Amino acid sequence: MNIVELVMTVCTVANLNLCEDKRITLEANVSVMACMMTAQPTMAQWVAENPDWQIKRWACEYPQQRRTKV
Repeated sequence: MNIVELVMTVCTVANLNLCEDKRITLEANVSVMACMMTAQPTMAQWVAENPDWQIKRWACEYPQQRRTKV
């Protein structure tokens, strides 16, 4: 297995049209399914640390499968 990233599209609370992608790299040898199952606590921690942002959508993916370069 490869490294998996939790990809979140986050928007500012002040302006919900101002959004960007944030990527959190998970431990090596984690499957996409494991990422999906553990994403909620990871996202809750991120939101607690970044109260000016709101998560709009999220997904788990392998970095080599990115459609766009970050």
